[in-house]
Amino acid sequence: MSHRSNRQAGYSLVELLVVITLTSMLAVPLIIFSYKGLSSYEFLQAQSNTSLELSTLSARMGKVIRGTTGVLIASNNTLTIYGYFSPQDATVKKIRYFISGTNLNIGVTPPSGTAPNYTYNAADEVITTTRVDLVMGANNLFTYYDDSGNVLPNGFTVGQVKSIGLYVAANPRTKQLSVPIAVSTRVTLRNFKTNL
Repeated sequence: MSHRSNRQAGYSLVELLVVITLTSMLAVPLIIFSYKGLSSYEFLQAQSNTSLELSTLSARMGKVIRGTTGVLIASNNTLTIYGYFSPQDATVKKIRYFISGTNLNIGVTPPSGTAPNYTYNAADEVITTTRVDLVMGANNLFTYYDDSGNVLPNGFTVGQVKSIGLYVAANPRTKQLSVPIAVSTRVTLRNFKTNL
């Protein structure tokens, strides 16, 4: 005579609940760890990208400023010069770097007329915003120096400017980063050197 078991194979509800609870207890820390790791990676990537972008912007501005053929306006947060904005430019353009709120803008005005009597119509200026997340604090975009390397005092004339300091600071993640990422450089105006 064979005995058959009345017990069916499978898991009881209690066993299933225990397995779900243990799995959840192990999965939650793993999910949190993964999320924090991903957030840290994204934050570091944003920092790295911003630093690279600011360095590239600063180098590009420095190159144009270095080759200027004339300084028109030199204030803390605005610089207007004549220069070759693009390597393909055959004529000098009027170039304006300026801050508006948290934006860093570049205005480029092409010349009208014929050389050497070019005119620059303000209505022809094309303005491009290069950064929208500036955090300059008490720092100025531009600092101006004389031929001895001294900071020019208030009331200087544009003819005294021999080199220009450039400072750009931005913060793409204000909720995560309390200190903005900053890049500074100083360029000597090649066409205005006095120590040749």
